Amino acid sequence: MSGFMDSLRYDISLRRRVIALAILVVVLVIAGILLLIKMNEKREITGSSFSFLVSIYDLTSPMGVATDRDEQIYVSNTGKSEVNVYDMDGVLNRKLDDTVDEKGEPLRFYSPYGIAVDDARDKLYISDYSWGGVRVLTKEGEFLYNLPKNPADLPLDPSLGWSPFSVAVGEDRIYVSSKDGIYVFGLEGEFIAHWGTRGNEMGQYDYPNGVAVDRATGNLFVTDTINRRVVSLNSEGKLRWVLGVVDAGKGDASVFQLPRSVAIGNDGLVYVTDTFSHRIVVLDQDGTLVSMFGERGTDDAQFSFPEGLTISSSDRLYVADRQNNRLQIWQLAPPLPSVTPADVKRFGGALKKF
Repeated sequence: MSGFMDSLRYDISLRRRVIALAILVVVLVIAGILLLIKMNEKREITGSSFSFLVSIYDLTSPMGVATDRDEQIYVSNTGKSEVNVYDMDGVLNRKLDDTVDEKGEPLRFYSPYGIAVDDARDKLYISDYSWGGVRVLTKEGEFLYNLPKNPADLPLDPSLGWSPFSVAVGEDRIYVSSKDGIYVFGLEGEFIAHWGTRGNEMGQYDYPNGVAVDRATGNLFVTDTINRRVVSLNSEGKLRWVLGVVDAGKGDASVFQLPRSVAIGNDGLVYVTDTFSHRIVVLDQDGTLVSMFGERGTDDAQFSFPEGLTISSSDRLYVADRQNNRLQIWQLAPPLPSVTPADVKRFGGALKKF
């Protein structure tokens, strides 16, 4: 009788554990479904003053970002070798993975980085630095052609090759940064010029990761990354100014530790990601320091190795926060965070004009 009762108690206990486990599984499934629904809800992002708004988290080592006139957000999800497209509230619309390349084979991205949008011509430029070219697609994702159209046209250093990082669209030119400077193309992809060589002298570059063009002035801005400086050129490729000094060490001698990307605001201000400083540096068109913001961390409004950035027509700042695996969205509005007179003086002492 005792054995029977023990067996009965064991069966009851086992059933209770099974029921509890089943309830737990159901709760977890329901929680997962609710989380997915919440993640896919349309988020209304609003802001009227300078502020952090929200982050998009379903990313792996994002490197580049661009927006179009409809404020769709194009993101180089580099860690997954893909390009994602979101609506203006950060909801994923699609991935650019449903087209074929010049050989009629499924188009693949390897290390997508810089992205530029040409709304007027319905073109999307995506640089793929390890693949060694720029993919040109329609904004809807249909493949058009590669840059360069004819690789033999490029005056390449055989030891460096062609490794495009960023792309900028001007009024009648396409600018692409590579290891040894800026390559200039026409709107139909024809090669026009190469500005620079690799080195650390004025007019030389060492892995210039970022390039941006101000359509209002025609001025170009380049983050000369390994040389730890930002360079401005006129529309003919002539130096306007250089901010920062060459520093082969850890960046202590320069005002920049590792400038990576650059974007132009609607007000003409120049925004730079200083990746090793985990912050955004804001300059005017003449290289004068205007603002700085950001610090290292994982909380909202903190950065961990920020990479690409862009500014939309509604003054939203999008920053690819690489190590935090997210895209941050900020609202830009005056006044921007202030800087100290000491910082203005320090940056001014590192500015050389031409």
